[in-house]
Amino acid sequence: MNRDCQARIFTFLLTSARGCVDEPPLYGPLRLLEAYSLLLGMLKSDETDEFYYKLNEKIEALKDRCMEDEGEFIEGLDRVLEELTGHIIDEY
Repeated sequence: MNRDCQARIFTFLLTSARGCVDEPPLYGPLRLLEAYSLLLGMLKSDETDEFYYKLNEKIEALKDRCMEDEGEFIEGLDRVLEELTGHIIDEY
């Protein structure tokens, strides 16, 4: 990870931590999903497998649900987490 990427993710994480103090509670999970997407975008395609990019497509769609339907957002979080754990179990 180059220095520019480091600066971006560190700044995002610290400003997110501060934002979580005053923001609605559901913004915390939303910010963590954004961190996932940011980190994935900083990787070269050969540094991870296609699964994580496909999962990110679902995460991107899920982010919009946070403001529109809290229950659906939470269910979506559960689904992507289940997919991730299944993938990891299959890989290892």
